[in-house]
Amino acid sequence: MSKAEIGTFIRQKRENLRISQEAVAFILDMSQAAYSKIERNETKVKVDQVYKIANYFGISIYELLPPSLASDIAGENIFGVIAHYIKIGFQRTRVLFK
Repeated sequence: MSKAEIGTFIRQKRENLRISQEAVAFILDMSQAAYSKIERNETKVKVDQVYKIANYFGISIYELLPPSLASDIAGENIFGVIAHYIKIGFQRTRVLFK
């Protein structure tokens, strides 16, 4: 996925889950207008925002970014990827048993 497609992917994911822009903007600690620019690919997503968005949607940063860029940002190798998916699995399991 190219950098220009990140906003489009995020928008599609948000719309499929029927989540408002305001809800995602709140998680990112920004205005809805600023978040809207991300979805329209008018502004770049910051590294900390990539992590927050991925966590909010329950996906890996690797699903948001091209693999080479994601590896550079995360500073991870294959073991980091595996650990990330295990962490997500535990988080989802905890939600089921609450």
